Amino acid sequence: MKLFPLYAIDGSGTHPLGLPMCQNRLAVPTWSYAMEVLPPTRIIELGSYSGGLAIALGVHAYRIGARVISYDRSRAPMQELAALGRFLGVAFRDQVDLWECEAEIAELIAEPGTSYVLCDGGDKPRELATFARYLKPGDIIAAHDYDAGHALGAPDLERPWPWGEISKGEGDAVALVNALEPWMQEHFDLAGWLAYRKRVT
Repeated sequence: MKLFPLYAIDGSGTHPLGLPMCQNRLAVPTWSYAMEVLPPTRIIELGSYSGGLAIALGVHAYRIGARVISYDRSRAPMQELAALGRFLGVAFRDQVDLWECEAEIAELIAEPGTSYVLCDGGDKPRELATFARYLKPGDIIAAHDYDAGHALGAPDLERPWPWGEISKGEGDAVALVNALEPWMQEHFDLAGWLAYRKRVT
């Protein structure tokens, strides 16, 4: 039984912590829990939207000394969030072509410490396939708009996130080629994310 709606059925954004974002209401606590389980050195977000998710993650990142870098082709963050983003040290690389920044992002991933790569731009399957190649052992990569309820045939209102822009089959194909394994997927199913960790050998 759901105690509250996980997303707005009219397609408008939710506001966890008062920050507008295109996520369900479990995304922020799930990512925060992930950061407890495996603290990142940096979080690289591909697709900023309003900047709400990057800033929400920036609160936890601030507390553990991690960096958040967010890329988007549009202007980000929204003006009302800019001061908070600056305070938390969230770096917005806005008005850029993600694919022209591939080498820059690869260099960030390669830096020492655990990298999280959050694929939430305009082409999640391509982003996952491209940036999985650069992961170090132990790094995390995840793609948003994963509809875990679709395969179960659940009606929209019973799904944790009903928008599907990447399938488990697409993710698993990338995982096979890049030595990835599912990571905390039982939690991320509920948050609308497909998550993998680069195998540690």
